[in-house]
Amino acid sequence: MFGKGLVRLKEAERVMGLRRESSFDGRRWFVAVAVCLSLCFLLTAFPGCGKGEPTLEEIWEKSAEAQENITSLHMEIAVFYQNTKFGSGQIQTYTVDVSGNNVHLQNSIFGHTFSEVVVVGGKQYSRAMGSEKWQEQPVSLSAQSATEQVRGFADLPSVASTRENKGLEKIGGKEAYHLYFGLSPGEIPNLFSKVPVSQLSAATGADVDVWVEKDTYYRIKYEAVIRNVLIEEKIGNGDVRIVTNITQINQPININPPS
Repeated sequence: MFGKGLVRLKEAERVMGLRRESSFDGRRWFVAVAVCLSLCFLLTAFPGCGKGEPTLEEIWEKSAEAQENITSLHMEIAVFYQNTKFGSGQIQTYTVDVSGNNVHLQNSIFGHTFSEVVVVGGKQYSRAMGSEKWQEQPVSLSAQSATEQVRGFADLPSVASTRENKGLEKIGGKEAYHLYFGLSPGEIPNLFSKVPVSQLSAATGADVDVWVEKDTYYRIKYEAVIRNVLIEEKIGNGDVRIVTNITQINQPININPPS
């Protein structure tokens, strides 16, 4: 009798244990589901989560497509000499306006207009520093040649040995992807092919940063630093920094013949 009671007691304990274990497993399953649901909510609640940001290559490819659809823009290019034996400072500024086939280019050195060219209605006019008189001449400037400096960066991803997507930043109040490209001394001439090789022979490397607007994929800012360039014989070697800002993309820009 006692033996049978002991057997029943053990059987009851086993059943209760299974029930407790089953209840614990159920609670554990419920907690796991709740955690998964919470993570899903968080991933969809915050921008950029869950769907993943595009890669550098994807951003560059989309920006290349966007560039082809640009018909007007305003571009400012500032050139700085840095770490020379005479110090550092801004040397030159280019201002470019493009509207279809019409172009207005102004070149300033140390804040003074050095030259100015206007192409409008199939005619080209120019004037040099110190002259108020415009001269008509054969058309030699086009929208493509006026923006050649930034067009030269098209092959950056294939030229640069170092590439990085630094994420989103605010540029002029707009969200933009910050892309970084690092060039070794041997890669610099491939990108800056218009610069004489003799000036780049002692260069120690270059950094190029490009900002691509998130909504439109327009490239709205470039910043390039080439280290230890032979600037001029009198100046010697130093770093050249080029900052390009592009605005008014595909907005109305008036370019008129000089009066």
